[in-house]
Amino acid sequence: MVLSPNTLGFYKSPHGFPPGGNTMKFLSRCAVAIVVVVAATGAARAADHMDHMAHMAASPSTPDHMQVMCGDMDAKMAGHLAFAEVKLALGESQKAAFAKLKETMKAAHEPMKKVCAEIVAQPPATTLPTHMERMRKMMEARVSVMGKVIPAMTGFYDTLTPEQKKTADALMMSHHAGMGH
Repeated sequence: MVLSPNTLGFYKSPHGFPPGGNTMKFLSRCAVAIVVVVAATGAARAADHMDHMAHMAASPSTPDHMQVMCGDMDAKMAGHLAFAEVKLALGESQKAAFAKLKETMKAAHEPMKKVCAEIVAQPPATTLPTHMERMRKMMEARVSVMGKVIPAMTGFYDTLTPEQKKTADALMMSHHAGMGH
């Protein structure tokens, strides 16, 4: 079926709008058109991702995504935390909660570092199943990290003033925006 204004019923009808007065038929056609557009968009995004994966596999000079993500994890975390500490201008009572958060984050990231070390020690993923399996392992490690970090983060966040909370929220959003989230 070719989608056109006529096949969807978008034509002048002497019987009023929708054409022929059949609202259900008209809405059904619109729903089908929407489903087709959404499905085509999803297929295009999947194809785009597959093209990206093929490019990554074919280009040995392109570092594996996991290697990039895992590289210098401790330094990156220390940098983010130091930046946050300065931006938040913590008071003495807040510094103790922040120190607890930092220690919790450091300890919680040990399983992630282990998975990273295992993945980076392997050759870059060249097939979709291998890539997906590595992603699964990383996601499981992240869930473990989040389970430990969220209570400490919440405890620290609760010590912040409303203005500091706005700053902390903005720091988190800008960090994720830079990562494509």
